[in-house]
Amino acid sequence: MRRLSARHQVYVTRIGYFLCGFAVACWAPLIPIIQDHLSLSTEAISLLVLSFGIGSVSGMIISGFLLQWIGFKLTYAISCFTTAASICLLALMPNYEIVFGALIVFGISIGCLEVVINVFAAYIEKKYRIMMMSVLFGYYSMGEVVGALMMMFLLTLNVAPSMAILSLISIIYVASAYYIPVIISIKSADKKENKTFVRPVQPVISLALIIAFTYMVGGAILDWSGLYVTKDAGVPLNFASYGYCIVAACMLLCRLFSKSLIKLLGTFNCAFFGALMMIVALFIMVLIPNIYIITLCFFAIGIGMSNISPLTTSATGAQKNMPLVPAISFLSICGYTGLLLGPALLGFIATHINLSGIFYFLSGLTAISALLIYSCKPQFKAIDPRSSNQNSSQEQAQ
Repeated sequence: MRRLSARHQVYVTRIGYFLCGFAVACWAPLIPIIQDHLSLSTEAISLLVLSFGIGSVSGMIISGFLLQWIGFKLTYAISCFTTAASICLLALMPNYEIVFGALIVFGISIGCLEVVINVFAAYIEKKYRIMMMSVLFGYYSMGEVVGALMMMFLLTLNVAPSMAILSLISIIYVASAYYIPVIISIKSADKKENKTFVRPVQPVISLALIIAFTYMVGGAILDWSGLYVTKDAGVPLNFASYGYCIVAACMLLCRLFSKSLIKLLGTFNCAFFGALMMIVALFIMVLIPNIYIITLCFFAIGIGMSNISPLTTSATGAQKNMPLVPAISFLSICGYTGLLLGPALLGFIATHINLSGIFYFLSGLTAISALLIYSCKPQFKAIDPRSSNQNSSQEQAQ
């Protein structure tokens, strides 16, 4: 039997985050393939995408009950299995009804997996007094990048979508299954800590709003930056996604190498000044629609945004005003709701004002985030890894 060491628990969290990003990246290229294979209308494919979002939010709610009833180990195992099985069924594309049902299950599985892995990571940080959330979010981004590239490569070789998905997902699922026996229980001796749902309280409400606004900005960069740079900055259509690529690459690198940055600046400074950097960049890219200035702004947005979400998640796990499971569940639901509702709200702004109005609005949202980060300064300071006991624990775990 493999040892229940801190190192093995860190491996579990890394694989879990990587699998979440990897699975989502494998699903995205299937959208146009499913539409073509089943001859679906735009409305039908939109309904599929919406069902995935609804399933994800439902999975985040369900995860709290599963964590209480069957514990983390079984919840993690079931989420991994249903994620792998449902996306493989999706790739077979037998008919619209089965694809619709499989996509709802896939959304529920991914939503559940994201919450339980966030809960477990926060628990491991708290138990072993280590700072690893930024790196773990980097593994999520890495999963997205690797999944997208490998799917593109296999589909370019004319490999059937079902075989491409099966070969990719099976590798990650086997890796996650390998560590299931060494997962420790996250249940607390205090029964209050094991409650599924409690009324959200401060500072968790403020931390959840930070996550929601940050996710909304990230979603807006994905959905609207291409339109903005092609229409307002004169960028050719084939380079429309370059802004999001810059932001995603900066976030990935900053998260993977966050340990030195956080150790140098501290957790609060990384989050607060990161938000200020985003505010300035979002404002300037509209004020000066020059391609070189906009490119620099995308770099600043990626760097500034990279550590806000992971540090906020760590701060939520460390606070003592609300039990761990409901706090992380509430945080995840707020973040995903911001990501889902953001495009609709921003579309309304673009329709009734203009594209520039979107980024002014996002700058204002980020300003609110900065104020909330400042109001939660004690929670961010509490997870600062620069104390000697945290440093020794981190070296031992990693």
